[in-house]
Amino acid sequence: MKKILIIIPILIIVIIVALGFSLNSIIRGGVETFGPKALGADVKLKDVDISLLDGKGKLNGLFIGNPQGFKTESAFQLAEVKLSLDVKSVFSDIIVIDEIFIDGPDITYEKGMKGDNIKALIKNIESFSGSGAAGQKGESKESAKSDTKVQINNFIVKNGKINMSMSALKGQKISVALPDIHMKDIGKGKDGTSVANALKEIFGILNKNIITASAGSLKDISGTLEKTVESTVGESVNKLKGLLGK
Repeated sequence: MKKILIIIPILIIVIIVALGFSLNSIIRGGVETFGPKALGADVKLKDVDISLLDGKGKLNGLFIGNPQGFKTESAFQLAEVKLSLDVKSVFSDIIVIDEIFIDGPDITYEKGMKGDNIKALIKNIESFSGSGAAGQKGESKESAKSDTKVQINNFIVKNGKINMSMSALKGQKISVALPDIHMKDIGKGKDGTSVANALKEIFGILNKNIITASAGSLKDISGTLEKTVESTVGESVNKLKGLLGK
């Protein structure tokens, strides 16, 4: 009897640890499988560490590449993403995430003649989610196959940095701060929302903030370029006049 009493808690611990590893594998596998399909870009995740006891943990080394046609290495590089979720909901129809906290994301905003990389990612998400013919609320055939929805109570981004890369800058990169973001109640309701629709909503807000933050810097850069051109042209004209003896 004593041996049984000793073995039972050990077995419980082993089961909890095994389930914990399973949960981490499920999350990582889901991110690296679903991400590229929805975003049309490489998505890599170094590792996941979520506690099965309280649902708190981290995603480490999240990398989101760029869609085809863009030259920079990545769109987003997130060293650490903190998560807090309802563990019981992981195996239900609606996964409830209390908070996603991203501190210090490294964002590359690449703009060229055919648009920018962030809008291209959003277009890929919209294409993946479809127009609504395949499933309810604009879900693609693929996402409609799953009954799993998500609810994100808080999505927070702080201390973000935007690295602007534009053809007009001729290889020069300008870095600006991303305004802090706090989104609430994504997919909150009876039915939740699909992961694709949640991504579309999040990337839409990110895009607005990136454009707002970049606009002021672009205006300053434009003014600097104009002054540089005027100065260069003026110097060239003066040199030409000197050569012509005028």
